[in-house]
Parts: sequence; C-alpha cells; structure tokens
Amino acid sequence: MNNRYADAKKNVLVVKLSSMGDVIHTFPVVRAIKKNDPDTQIVWVVSDVYKELVELSPYVDEVILFRRKKLGKIWKQSVVSQIKDFIMELREREYDAVLDLQGLLRSALITYVARSKVKIGFSYAREGAPVFYNAKVAQIGENVHAIERYMSALPAFGIADSAEVEYGLLIPEHDLEWAKTVTPAEPFIVINPNSRWETKRWPSEKFGALALEFLRRTGLRSVIIGADDDKKRGAEVKAVAGSSAVDLTGSSGFARLSAVLKLSCGLVTNDSGPMHLAVALKTPVVALFGPTNPARTGPYGSLNRVVSLQEPCAPCYKRVCPQGRECMETINVSDVMTAWDNLQTLGVRK
Repeated sequence: MNNRYADAKKNVLVVKLSSMGDVIHTFPVVRAIKKNDPDTQIVWVVSDVYKELVELSPYVDEVILFRRKKLGKIWKQSVVSQIKDFIMELREREYDAVLDLQGLLRSALITYVARSKVKIGFSYAREGAPVFYNAKVAQIGENVHAIERYMSALPAFGIADSAEVEYGLLIPEHDLEWAKTVTPAEPFIVINPNSRWETKRWPSEKFGALALEFLRRTGLRSVIIGADDDKKRGAEVKAVAGSSAVDLTGSSGFARLSAVLKLSCGLVTNDSGPMHLAVALKTPVVALFGPTNPARTGPYGSLNRVVSLQEPCAPCYKRVCPQGRECMETINVSDVMTAWDNLQTLGVRK
C-alpha cells in the first residue's frame, strides 16, 4: 500500500454490515484507530440487525443503518425513496478515509458512493470489490484468523498491525442489573446450542447432558441462550437438563446477552456469534468445531479451548452434510468436560 494513504484521518467511515462474529472482529480495529487519535470521528455503516451490538463500543461516534431487507426490494417505490435517503445520509459529510472490512460487492458499492478520496479494502476481496478501492490491503496469509486480517488494514492509518487486540465494550448498567435478576445467584456457566448452520450444531440432547454433568461435577448450573428462532433447541436442552439449567432463549438482545456472558464463569458453545462476544468480554470459552476452521474463525486469544475431532473431511464448510455430521455427532460430553478442566489452569472466573 502506498504510504501517501497513511496521513492523518480525522473522519473515518467503517463499512462492516454483518454478521455478528465479523462485527465483533471489527471492534479491535475501531478501538485502535480511536486510541491512536482520540479526535478521530468514527462512523460505522452496519445492518440494522446489529445496531445494538455496535453501540456497545464507546469508540464509535455515529451509526448509519443499512436496512438490508427493506433495501433489497428495489421494485417498491417506498424502497426507492429509502435507498435515496440512505445515500443522502452516507454522503452528507466527507470522510478522510472509508474502510471496507466486509469485502463484498454490496459493501464496495457503499464505499464507492461515500464521499472520500481514500477508499481502503482488501486486494483479495470477493465479488469484484477491489475494483472500487484505491488503497488495497494485501493478503497476509491463507490460514490467518479474521481478527489478524482486519488488523492488517491498520497501517493505512499509520498504526502498526501488531497493535493490541482489545475490544473495549461497555455494557449498560441496567442490562447488568437485569442479568442478575434472571440468572442463578450462585456461579453459573452459559450454554449456546445454536448456530446458523445446522452442520455446526452439537446435538441438543448432548448439551442437556452436559448441563447435568456440570452440576454433578462442578456444582455449576447452566444458563441456555439463543435468539427467538432458537427456542425449539433451547427447549430441547432444557428437557434433558431439567432444573440444572435456566432457559433464557429468546429473552435478550445483544446488550443483555453481553451482561449474561459477563456475569458467567464461562461459555460452552458451537461456532457462532456469541462465542466471539464472550471472547470480547474476556469470558472463558469452550468452543465445539466441526465443519469450520478454528484457526481462521475460532475464539481468539488464550482464554479458550477448542474441541474438534478433526475428521478427515474437515473443515468442509458445508451447510448440508452427506456423512451425518460425524465431526459434531462424535464429540462426547467427556470431551467437553476435559476441555473445561484444562481451561481451569488459566483461572476461570468465579
């Protein structure tokens, strides 16, 4: 990247629309830019679904919402008007730089439309996105974690890409108070049996058995988390776990979920967004991996353990498995408990 792009930038537009984990991976970049120059104004374009999540960062000054579902229906006159409004909001100020960390055609077009002479993105972005950048970040490796890939854009802001990886999220006090009223008074763990891909999910009945084993071996009760769409799996886990678990599926947004994770002793989870949120909050994590690669998208840092049986076909990145999801099905409760026991050597929150 040409050094002329590393001049001071007081107004920065960050384009990261989704998904939950990717948004969380962007927090250390935003923090590093703000810490480097506290006077920098950071505006973030994000899907309206993740507005509350982005607002947990004290380093973001303004949020511009991309209403994906509404803007996708371009044949409706009302939506055409909304697109115009979005573009007007995007262009109402000029930025010293636009940073596209999404790397897809949609985000590249947003980058292109924004008023800025400096448009930063990855040289290896997909869907032809690099055509819209004039400052391209080179690939730093094939098997590199997403956070490190995002941090590799920092030299464009005159910041070393080895900058400290910190998230700096702030949970509102009223959400912490809410979490205290719905979780066990004694120490507890959080269980997340959900993931958008079916192939990433450990069986619900095994999560239920895990909750029973945690209570038997450690005295820790479990709190089941999930979105509205996850209520069926939450009920399946609760049916096995019984009184050893509290089911909070569907009852919390990002701030309340953060509060529950912050109060807990740790999280046991499939590969999912809450896994990355727990990492951001310095909550210990045991993550179960099958079809995806933990080296690239696993829990970042040292306060975690990954359970992966490393089947010959993994990672396959398939959303439908022709082999019965052996990589997840063959993980046993004992494998997870062993990982948890190993995690204790790092000092789990009590």
